[in-house]
Amino acid sequence: TVYLAHDVRHDRKVALKVLRPELAAILGAERFLAEIKTTANLQHPHILSLFDSGEADGLVFYVMPYVEGESLRDRIRREHQLPVDEAVGIAREVADALQYAHERGIVHRDIKPENILLHGGHALVADFGIALAASRSDGGTRMTETGMSLGTPHYMAPEQAMGEREITPKADIYALGCVLYEMLTAEPPFQGATAQAIIARVMTEEPRSLTLQRKA
Repeated sequence: TVYLAHDVRHDRKVALKVLRPELAAILGAERFLAEIKTTANLQHPHILSLFDSGEADGLVFYVMPYVEGESLRDRIRREHQLPVDEAVGIAREVADALQYAHERGIVHRDIKPENILLHGGHALVADFGIALAASRSDGGTRMTETGMSLGTPHYMAPEQAMGEREITPKADIYALGCVLYEMLTAEPPFQGATAQAIIARVMTEEPRSLTLQRKA
């Protein structure tokens, strides 16, 4: 759950993200907060920084800058198909952020339009390391057992969808490819009524041609 909050000490707006209690219970608050520290060390112009994290009254939270603008999801909903040069520009900036993180051994694991913010004509990747922290925490396997997944089916690389424990930077690149496809066509490469149906198509089908779906 995301709240717009006021940082009293610095007199600024911030995004306060609170893990759902059931999720925090599965993951283990202390372990999750220890793992999320890796995100605080990522300093890049296209990565949304981490201000703070902690636990209060049994709730696990982390604090990120409040970005005035919109998410890439908002823009796709409004415009459906983005101009090719703008879509490629956004993809380049996200790829630059991913390369920076990958060189430091960090894989995002959940690249999707909701996690790409648009501010001042540039892209900012949000929630870096959150899925990684969840996967490494004590409850990572228990999440899978309870049906909770790390990642979003439409953007999951085949190896991630199959539940392989070792997820490499390739998974982020695959997800970025899906996001670029959606920026150009208004839909991700594979659709389905359920997560299982989407994953089945990821594993067995080829995406439809981009040029056949572009309006111009």
